[in-house]
Amino acid sequence: MNAFDRFAQLWTDYLEGELDEQGLAELRQLMAEDPQRVTLAADMFQTHRLLALAVDESKSRQDQFVREAMSRLPDNQDAFVRRVMSNMEPDASTPATLPKGNAFRTKAAAFGIAAAIMLAAVAAFYFGNPTQPQIAHDTTPQPIGGATAAADVRLASNSNAKFFGELSPPVGAVLAGERDYVLMSGMIEVAFPAGASAILEGPAVFRVMSDECLALDVGSCSVHAPDGAEGFRVETPATRVVDRGTRFSVNVSETSETEVQVIEGAADIYDIGGEDEPMPDRDPTIRMTDGDAQKFSRGQAFAGRAIPFDASRYRSRLPDRIIAYETTTAAEDGGAENLTGVTLQRGGRVVTVPVEDLIPIRVASFKATEPGPLFVSTGQTLPDGRIVTSSDRSLVTGAINPGGSREPLTSDPVLSGPSATPGMAIKFASPVENGPGPDVVFFDLQTFSNPPDGDAFHVSPLRFREGLRSHSIRVYDLTMESPNARDLTAFYIHQFAQPVDSIADLQTQECFPNGKVLKFRGLAVGIDLSDLGYADGQRVDGLFIQDAMDDRHHVDPVFIGGLPAMAAASGETP
Repeated sequence: MNAFDRFAQLWTDYLEGELDEQGLAELRQLMAEDPQRVTLAADMFQTHRLLALAVDESKSRQDQFVREAMSRLPDNQDAFVRRVMSNMEPDASTPATLPKGNAFRTKAAAFGIAAAIMLAAVAAFYFGNPTQPQIAHDTTPQPIGGATAAADVRLASNSNAKFFGELSPPVGAVLAGERDYVLMSGMIEVAFPAGASAILEGPAVFRVMSDECLALDVGSCSVHAPDGAEGFRVETPATRVVDRGTRFSVNVSETSETEVQVIEGAADIYDIGGEDEPMPDRDPTIRMTDGDAQKFSRGQAFAGRAIPFDASRYRSRLPDRIIAYETTTAAEDGGAENLTGVTLQRGGRVVTVPVEDLIPIRVASFKATEPGPLFVSTGQTLPDGRIVTSSDRSLVTGAINPGGSREPLTSDPVLSGPSATPGMAIKFASPVENGPGPDVVFFDLQTFSNPPDGDAFHVSPLRFREGLRSHSIRVYDLTMESPNARDLTAFYIHQFAQPVDSIADLQTQECFPNGKVLKFRGLAVGIDLSDLGYADGQRVDGLFIQDAMDDRHHVDPVFIGGLPAMAAASGETP
């Protein structure tokens, strides 16, 4: 292990709280020997902290992580602390120069940076205009630090991507050059002008450096550079990976170790400490070809180490999912009302399905064990035959809040009588065939005080048999943070004073409207029948929906429709 590797290991152990006194003394010695290691320590701490915050959804645990990391900074080694923290980028609330000999203030300043980031994230989501979510990104290239920003590098697609402190840019937006993006979770595809594309998977920290360069500080990306895009490169703290017409994946660890897997073609690997720009006639340090996999570390002697080839590390596309939907617009407030079409990815192909081609449903059973809001409608009065509003094309009408269970079903639901299963059974007008990707589209209305990822629910077969199972959905394809989730028109909520144990009860029990409701959004998720154990091509005539009962919020299924078989779908694109 060279000095760099040893330093990276000691510093990582220190951040994890696993470094003993002997290790701490060795770490101090290494930092004293090379001032550049102080800068590296600051960079690694920033990344370590951001990723820890990103992968932990609990705010209390996020705060706890920051406090614990700060508490481990050695109080009796002011110079040590000051040298590391002085290399961190200050924010407006952090003094540029910290008072000598005041470790407490040093810690507080660092904690302030993290707190400012957290507050920015919360403020951007909760205090922005709910109907026009704040997109904290630049839509035009911005030169930073005198550098020339990328001209036309765009976000090509998005799958449940969450960015730290900001909403995801919309598909098609130009990404700002030389700006750190912290992808907390999900995946995005970035398209470069010459034809190269990179799929990044969270958690990851990256920057767009130019029209043909992506910097990846930590995380994973998969690159496809077709003919004409040769020379595209990915820069990591340890390497410069230059495409020579290929598909390859890059994974960068917190200690900056870089794994490169070449799926096809060739890639040249340069030591990042070499020339700023790879010259076409310069011999690469290492040339990798298809089926080759190596790991690289930043150190005095640049060298690759062979590792097992794993083609599964490469992602050729984002997951199948609901991408967007179209609706009519209400004249009163401009909100979305009636669904007109759904755009989704099935089997890797983007498909637009008009609402006329979706297979309608009818509600076959309904049981809610708690009183409360059980219908939404556009008028103060529910129509005769209230339940039919669950079968129309509106995103603001229908029976909502069916009952549920923490544990998903493992046997047939009971659809009637005093022992009826809490939840809602639906029957399709014609059987839905299990094809690639989503087979059923499911819409839920949600406000800003509800779970941003959508209300969790279980979906189960109406008739269980060997191989079939329930499937739980906890994150929607289009969430409150998705640019393609639409703001809904106003509607009325109808309150019930008693629980409802049947459709007949739902149709007749007295209820009253609770005013017009504003600022809800329509969330959407695709249900893949394969997740319930159905075989490819198998036809399904109905499903059972239950709230997951994981919080005080219940699922609101305002629209459910089956997708036609792939051959019948229109608007397919390769």
